[in-house]
Amino acid sequence: MSMSWPAKVIRICFHLLLVLVPLIFLPNNSELFEFNKIVATYSLTSVIVFAWVSDMIFQRKIIFRRSLLDWPILLFLASQLLSFFFSINQQISLLGYYSRFNGGLLSLVSYSLLYWSFVTYMDRKSTLTNLKFALLAAFLVSLYGAAQHMGIDAHIWVQDVQNRVFSTLGQPNWLASYLIALVFIPLSWLTSKKGGYFHLFLFALLFVCLIYTKSRSGMLAFGLSWLVFWGLTIKQSGIKTVKNYLAVIAWLSVIVFPLLISNPFRDYLFPPTNTSPPVKTPTGTVLESGGTNSEAIRKIVWTGAVRAWLSSNQTILIGTGPETFTMAYYQNRPPEHNATSEWELLYNKAHNEFLNYLTTTGILGLGSYLVLLVVMGYVLIRSVLIPPPAPLASKSDHAKKIDPTYSNLSLALLAGWLTIPFTNFWGFSVVPVQILMFLLPAISLSFQRDPPVPLPPSENSFRNVFLFLIALCAAGYVQLMLARYWLADTKYSGGQTDLRAFALTQEVSYIVSAYQKLNQAYELNSSEPAISSELALATAYMSVLTSDSDASTSAGLKKITEFLINKSISANPHHPNYYKSASKAAIILSTVNPEMLDSAAKYLLTASEISPTDPRIPYNLGVIYKYQEQFPKAKAEFENSLKLKPDFADPKLQLEEIASQSAKIDSWPE
Repeated sequence: MSMSWPAKVIRICFHLLLVLVPLIFLPNNSELFEFNKIVATYSLTSVIVFAWVSDMIFQRKIIFRRSLLDWPILLFLASQLLSFFFSINQQISLLGYYSRFNGGLLSLVSYSLLYWSFVTYMDRKSTLTNLKFALLAAFLVSLYGAAQHMGIDAHIWVQDVQNRVFSTLGQPNWLASYLIALVFIPLSWLTSKKGGYFHLFLFALLFVCLIYTKSRSGMLAFGLSWLVFWGLTIKQSGIKTVKNYLAVIAWLSVIVFPLLISNPFRDYLFPPTNTSPPVKTPTGTVLESGGTNSEAIRKIVWTGAVRAWLSSNQTILIGTGPETFTMAYYQNRPPEHNATSEWELLYNKAHNEFLNYLTTTGILGLGSYLVLLVVMGYVLIRSVLIPPPAPLASKSDHAKKIDPTYSNLSLALLAGWLTIPFTNFWGFSVVPVQILMFLLPAISLSFQRDPPVPLPPSENSFRNVFLFLIALCAAGYVQLMLARYWLADTKYSGGQTDLRAFALTQEVSYIVSAYQKLNQAYELNSSEPAISSELALATAYMSVLTSDSDASTSAGLKKITEFLINKSISANPHHPNYYKSASKAAIILSTVNPEMLDSAAKYLLTASEISPTDPRIPYNLGVIYKYQEQFPKAKAEFENSLKLKPDFADPKLQLEEIASQSAKIDSWPE
C-alpha cells in the first residue's frame, strides 16, 4: 500500500529544508543570510504543518508519535510564552530582533513543529535519506568555503573572507558551528566499514573548511567531540575500528591539516615570524570577527547581561522578553564598554546563548532550556547505549541484530549535537544550527523505528473536503504574508542603500528613490519600526527639498515625518536607536523649521535615559545646544560625554572651541 500524499509532501519538504536553508542567501535583503534562512524555514514549516493537518483530516484521526522530548519542549515553549506576555516589546519577542530574526517565539514554535513532524513521519530508511541530503548541503557549503579561501568572491565582501571564510552562513563562527554538527556523520561510515573514499573526502573537506573559519570555539568543540566519538567507538567496537586504514587517514588529517593551515591554535603554538600584509578590516563586532580583545569585550557584555537580569524581580523570574537583549543591555550597559574599540556598535545578543536566555526569559526560561538540552542529550546517549536494531531480513526472522551503520551514526549524531551547546556558550544560535539542534535528536529517535504500516485511504466526505480547503487557505495566507514580509525587506534594503548614497553625494535622485522604496516597504510591512524609522528620514529630506517649490507639500511631508517618528518610537519605546533616528529626522526638518531642534533635543534626552552610558548621545545633545547658543548646557553635555569616554576626541574639540569663543567674548571692549 502506497504512502499518503501528505507524508510524501512532508518528506520532500524536509529534503528541501536540510538543503536550502544552509545554502540560501540573497544580495537584495537588509540581512543577506539569516533573513532568507528564517523565511525559508517558516515557508517550509507551514507546508509541513498543512500536509500534517491534511493527513489527519483525511485519516480522521490524530497522527502524532509520542517521544521523550514532548514534555521538555512544551515546558520550554511555555516559559517562552510566559515571558512573551510580559515582554517589553511583544513584536520583537514574537518575530525576533530585526536583523537577527532567529530566537523569537515564532521561530522556536517552528523548530518544535519540525521536530514533532519529523518524529511522526520519518522511519529508519527515510531518516537515512534525510541525512544524505544534509550532507549534500554541507558538501556544497564547504566547497564554496574552500573556493572563498582561494579568493573566488573576495571582491564582493568588505570582510577579509579569504582569511576567515563564512561561505553561505554569513559569519565564520556560524559556519564552524554548522560544519562540526555534521562532520562526524561521514566519519561514522568509515568506522562501520561501509564508507569509502568519498566519505573520507567529505570528512576532510568539512574539516579543512572548519580550519579556514579560524573559529576558536568551533575547533575546540570539534576537538572535544572528536575524543567523545572515538572514545565511545573504541569502547563499543574495540580498537580494531581505529586500525581501519580510512580511519587512520582521517586521524592523520586531523593531526596534519591544523599544522599546515593557519589557524588560532597553530599560531599560538608557532607564532608567525614574518609580518603579514595589511588585510581588510572586518565588519561586525570583535566577538564575531574573532579579534584580539574578544575576551575583554565578552566579559563586559556578559556583565551587562547579568545586570539586566537582576534589574527587577520580574526580570529575574521571566526576563525582559524573548530576543529583547538589545533594550535590556543598553539600559544596563557597563561604562567600561566605552573603553573598547566596539563602543559604538549595537549588541543585540549576549554572545552567550545561556546568558541570552537568562536575560530575556529569566530563571524559568533558562531553566527550561537547560532541561530541554539535558533530555536531548539523554535521548542521544540512550540511542548509543541501546543501538537501533537492524531491519528484519524477512517476516519470519525475529532475531534483531545490531546494524553497525546505524550504531555508528548514533555516535556521530551525539558527537555532532554536543558541539552545539558548546559553541552557543561562546556565541549564539543561528537558523541552520538551531534546526540541527532540534532535528539531530529526532533523527536519533527515528532510527529506532521501522516503516509505519500504511493506512487505507478514507472516503473524501464533504466534511473532509471542507476542512481541507480551510487548511489550504490558511497555508496560502501564511505564504502570502511571508512573501509580503520578504518583499518589504527587499524594498527596505534598497531604500537604505539609496539613503547612504544621498548622504555621500547629495544627489536628489537618490533621496527620491529612497523615499519611493521605503514607502513601498512601509505599505507592505507598516508594523516594523525599522522601516518606519528609515522612511521618516527619507520623508524629512523630501520635506526640506520641496520647501521652496511647494510649501503645502512640504508641510504635509513634515506631518508625515512626525507621524512616522512617533509610530516607530511607540512600536519600540525601549530602543535608543529609534530616538536617535527621530532626533536626526527632526534636525533635518530644522533647516526649514528651526523649532524642530527643540524636539531633536527632547528625543536625545529620552535616549539618554534608555542608554545612560552611551557617550555619543550627550555629545549630539551638546552639538544641538551649541547651535542654539545655549553654551552652558552644551558645555555640560560635552563634559558628560567625556566622563563616559575620556578619550573621546569630538567633545574635547567642542569644549576647546567653546572656551576659545568665551575668551574672545571676554576680551571685547566694554
